[in-house]
Amino acid sequence: MPMNAPQEYYELEERYSKEKDLEEKERILKRMMVILPKHKGTDREFGSLKRRLSLLKKEASRKPLIHKATAIRKRWPRVSLVGFSDENVLKLFNLTRIDNLLYGIVKINNVQVQMLSIKDPEKNKDLLIQSEIIISKEKIDRYCSFQIISEKIDVEKALRDFGVIGVYTENSKDAVAMQRGETVKDLVKKLHLKTEKNAYAVVFGKSAKFQGQRVALSHILEDEDRVFIKT
Repeated sequence: MPMNAPQEYYELEERYSKEKDLEEKERILKRMMVILPKHKGTDREFGSLKRRLSLLKKEASRKPLIHKATAIRKRWPRVSLVGFSDENVLKLFNLTRIDNLLYGIVKINNVQVQMLSIKDPEKNKDLLIQSEIIISKEKIDRYCSFQIISEKIDVEKALRDFGVIGVYTENSKDAVAMQRGETVKDLVKKLHLKTEKNAYAVVFGKSAKFQGQRVALSHILEDEDRVFIKT
């Protein structure tokens, strides 16, 4: 029995064979399945379309994601390097190329930092405006109040001068990035913990008068403190 498929079906078949974008190929196949008449003569063709669609979905799941600079979500703290060569930056940090910049999450003294390396400030001003720290060879106006003009990339010193500290929780190896002057309560918010009125913390480190001091949530933390939160 002939398929008696409409002309659009054959036009879509030709488009499918030439199309390279996986999402578009998937849309074409789904449209072909909609317009193909349903009778005994098309059972085999429907089976072929379903198999192709299944294989296409598997291929799409294995395809690397295409990253766009505009899709980079803000993460605190953000450090932007401006005007440095990619070669020099990549010697220091393991970053990934996204569009016209380098991007990655790096550890500085066990604190995770969002880092961008940008060559053209004007093309990436939205990303720079959200940066806490900019390290550049020349002064850049309008973007960030905390700028370091230097030929050398010293992120550790920049974080220290800006007031970033690392606070550990219980047995964690990685520190939570915090601003100097923040409290146990701020740490609780960063960790998205729910606490009751009688909640407190036990602190080991520089901010404690003695190791294992019991403190209120208003207690101001210091760099390298280890905090046990009792909810």
